[in-house]
Amino acid sequence: MLTISKPLSASQAQTYHVREFASQKQNYWSRDQQGHSEWQGRLAEQWGLQGGVGSEHFARLSEGQHPHTEEQLVRHQVSRTYEGKFGREVTSAEHRAGWDATFSAPKSVSITALVGGDDRVREAHGESVRAALRELERYTQARIGNVHAPETTGKFIAATFEHDTARPVDGYAAPQLHTHAVIFNMTERENGPENGKQMRALQPHEMFVSQRYATAVYRSELAVRLEKLGYELERGKHGQPEVKGYTKEYLEASSPRREQIKDHLREQGIDGAAAAQIAAHHTRDRKELLSPGEVLQRHRELAAQYGHQADRVVAHARQHGQYQVPEPEVQAKQAVTWARDHVFERSAVQDRRAILETALVRGMGETTYAQLRQEFERRIEAGEFREVSHVGAGRQYTTAVMVRMEREIVGRMQEGNRRDYGDPMLVSPQVRIATEDRHPELNASQRQAVDEIFLSREKVVGLDGIAGAGKTTTLFVVREGAEAEGYRVEGFAPTSRAAQKLEEAGMETSTLQKHLVRGQQPDTGEKRLYVLDESSLASTRQVHEFVNRLHANDRVLLVGDGGNTSRLRPGGPSRSSRTPV
Repeated sequence: MLTISKPLSASQAQTYHVREFASQKQNYWSRDQQGHSEWQGRLAEQWGLQGGVGSEHFARLSEGQHPHTEEQLVRHQVSRTYEGKFGREVTSAEHRAGWDATFSAPKSVSITALVGGDDRVREAHGESVRAALRELERYTQARIGNVHAPETTGKFIAATFEHDTARPVDGYAAPQLHTHAVIFNMTERENGPENGKQMRALQPHEMFVSQRYATAVYRSELAVRLEKLGYELERGKHGQPEVKGYTKEYLEASSPRREQIKDHLREQGIDGAAAAQIAAHHTRDRKELLSPGEVLQRHRELAAQYGHQADRVVAHARQHGQYQVPEPEVQAKQAVTWARDHVFERSAVQDRRAILETALVRGMGETTYAQLRQEFERRIEAGEFREVSHVGAGRQYTTAVMVRMEREIVGRMQEGNRRDYGDPMLVSPQVRIATEDRHPELNASQRQAVDEIFLSREKVVGLDGIAGAGKTTTLFVVREGAEAEGYRVEGFAPTSRAAQKLEEAGMETSTLQKHLVRGQQPDTGEKRLYVLDESSLASTRQVHEFVNRLHANDRVLLVGDGGNTSRLRPGGPSRSSRTPV
């Protein structure tokens, strides 16, 4: 998986480079004492940086300088301490050198490569990291400043360092294949003032947004490569590809660092990702200088206690030979179809990364990222997926089916709201006055909302207001008046928790899904008022089915959270479309 650190200062980056990333004294290597490092990214190619990462080039880039000429490419801020407001001492932030994006192989993959000695697995990890970094780079953005939005450049420069052990626990450095990718805080715009190009600091938001997507690319590429090497895989607890053939006991014994962090969290009574990062820092052992031979000896001793499982797994894979994925194109089609049906279940518009990430998870080990992307692009050309907007560095898509449903929803609501003024209001004037008089506690906004809902002649109306504006009180009064007029009032919501809020208004409630499962009910002529709370959270498919089941005497009140108003207000006669219609 991929984890991305907080920004590193220039001094931190250079210290880590000496002590952690490339140090002979503080890192262990099963292949060589220098470790495996290389340059990645379009800017590295542009500047001719290839092969191993040199300390001088690394240091210059961490300071925001050109790796060859030392020209200052992005503004550099030196940390300084000064007296601030009220005489308090303030220390300004140092220049952000970049971020440490770490790709960690699943535990069984690490053991196979490092204890089993199969360097092909290590190479598969490296190739998968390169593929994921290429995709991550596509979403690189430049920080423009002031009120201007970041600009997508699709260019960065990164230095990668491959490591093969976790931090020691009680003197044992467990096998853990992982790659640090230091992404430097610089990118290049194409429309700058000089020569059409301009260097800028990197805006990291989209990099963090792309974290899960890059993880999915890494895992998908790794799974396909491992299967081609003859390894049998299974999905791990978190969806990662794990090599079959290892016992749970051996995997846990080979993960003392993880168990150490878990123990610390249990002792402190805390949990969560942030807490785990803090625990990892507080439980660090000081790295000891061990030779590659000593590290491997420790690995072999532990392996012997559990029956040399890695040797058997590697031998079986080599004997089995290369495994060819059957019909990867067919698998790609099925994965994209499944992703389409899954991600658009709750939303009519989705980011490209979310669609491909879901397809990658579904097709892991059965098809490649390249084939999935090709299938996705083919369906865009065919009109199945339609681009609707850009948000940040991502592209937003809907589907032809979603567009049709949204049109039909709006059309059905508008058709139902084309009522003659001879048609009845929701409640009669007598019931309206009597109901409102019984509730002097209503404030001006609540009374206006109740009044306009009672006076409405449309089949579908809306009630909009932020949390705390008094929607529950308003709905209580609306329900009371509708029931006095002979309506049966039912409340629906997308979730059970939201449905419970409607119960406070005194109405019978359930989830919208539960209502839809009942199927189409016969029209008995009974008057019904359906109250759909948090209507914007209901999926397009659910709302489409809901409105198509309405009978002649049914009325609907859509309740939402405008988020930008402090008062209750009745909405328009139709549901707002979330995609172009």
